Amino acid sequence: MARFLAFVLVLPLFGLAANSASAWNSIGHMAVAKLAYDQLDAKRQLALYKLLKAHPHYKEYLAAGRPAEIENEVEWVVLRSAVWSDWIRPRKNDKREGVTKYHRGEEHYRTHVFIDPKDEKFFAGKPLVNPDTTNIVDALKFRCNDLKTKTAAIEDRAVAACWIFHLVGDIHQPLHNASYFSSDPAFVGGDLGGNKFGIKADGKKWKLHAFWDDLLGDDRDYADDSSKHQAELYREAIKIAESLRGVKLTDADKADLEKNLTFESWSRESFELAKTVCYRKGDGSGLLKAVEVKFNARIPDEVEEVGEQYIRNARALAERRVVMAGKRLADRINALLQ
Repeated sequence: MARFLAFVLVLPLFGLAANSASAWNSIGHMAVAKLAYDQLDAKRQLALYKLLKAHPHYKEYLAAGRPAEIENEVEWVVLRSAVWSDWIRPRKNDKREGVTKYHRGEEHYRTHVFIDPKDEKFFAGKPLVNPDTTNIVDALKFRCNDLKTKTAAIEDRAVAACWIFHLVGDIHQPLHNASYFSSDPAFVGGDLGGNKFGIKADGKKWKLHAFWDDLLGDDRDYADDSSKHQAELYREAIKIAESLRGVKLTDADKADLEKNLTFESWSRESFELAKTVCYRKGDGSGLLKAVEVKFNARIPDEVEEVGEQYIRNARALAERRVVMAGKRLADRINALLQ
């Protein structure tokens, strides 16, 4: 009975948190898309654009709000396709018709369990994750199959393309592939991918997940659909993508690109980085202090400052992960749009 209770308590909580978390933010996702877009030949860029024109939200979202001075409609649509999967999330007092029915919160993440080393005996033998729950690895397989199936309805293939552009970004954000568990009652059910884990960075209080989401740029209001705001995000994403062209991957990154060719291996790769970078102090001396952030509550004052070294490590890793995501996304789209 105790084993069964541990099982049922964990999963509803993590599903709730994933609803509110988005890997990177709109800027980060569009930067991934821009890096991938530039690695596609003109034929595939146009094929992707024509496909996306059949999307049920093409006029309402993908093509909406483009300022006259941004002349490249093809690029505008493709980059915004990478954010659509967050745009469809339910919002407070949501009045949009036929939008949230496409939302699949559990498909944005994969729960690899990271148990605090001091508590391994405490959790020994306890099932913490339902193996039958759909996750980001499953979703990427499903959507890629939808996209490459030429007999599928064209609107379904367009929706699949948006999911692929988004989820390849998600799977490269380490905290979409891990949840921290400890014997502390606050974390016995996991930290929801860093959404319950509070930190302080350069004096500012954060949820750990949000800190990592915003490393490449700040989107203060993801629900602001105004043309002005969306154009600002697009321009910032272009600028970020351009700045990342000079980023040098480590030898380990290059080795991962060569050997890790499956969605499962990408998720495992991110999980290892969550354990060795996201949850670890900047000097590598141990884990960050785990301080709970309760749902809809202020971040406590006692959260620990992570320090300059941690911030530098995090930003450098985020940049390399986005570059790798762009490369892998381009490779997948090239293969799927034959």
